[in-house]
Amino acid sequence: MKAYNFMKYNKLIKGSFLFGILFLCSCQSDYSKLVKKELASNVKNDTLFNTLRFGNTRKEFYEICWGLNKKGIATHGENNNYVKKYLVPKDSVHKLKIIKMLFYARFDSSDKITAMDMKFSYSAWAPWNKELLADALLPVLKDTLLKWYPGNSFMKMKNGISVKVDGNRQIQIKKESNRDVSVLIENLEYKYNALVD
Repeated sequence: MKAYNFMKYNKLIKGSFLFGILFLCSCQSDYSKLVKKELASNVKNDTLFNTLRFGNTRKEFYEICWGLNKKGIATHGENNNYVKKYLVPKDSVHKLKIIKMLFYARFDSSDKITAMDMKFSYSAWAPWNKELLADALLPVLKDTLLKWYPGNSFMKMKNGISVKVDGNRQIQIKKESNRDVSVLIENLEYKYNALVD
């Protein structure tokens, strides 16, 4: 009788385990499905901006930034934590809408770029000017990023972050403060290397 009860519970445990796996697979988020699909496509999107790419070494990053500095395109940011450049609107009427862009690379243990941290704000930002707050900047930046990096559109996540995935490149955008909008561009092949064949 005891052996029979053990076999009965063993089948129940196996059945519950199998049901749990099937349930988890069926409840996979749209984001997870998108990441797996894009990584499986084997599309490589390694270009970032201004000749910066995933896989550049730390030395190459500094050389490219130094070249941008010599050309007057970029300079050091506040507290020397970021590289700074300005995005100037083509229409001279919108001089207040000049956007300050701060960026700095993230490196792996081999000193190769795996991600790019970026912060954007209107250079004429003031807490009393609603047109220059992060809430007004966020949709402008989404449109700009879609032009810079065509492909899939942004997917809204529960935590206020919007995510765009194209091949191995993921772009996250979110309001960080009343002034700043944060953007993180990541190489998903590095982040999720277990999912890549």
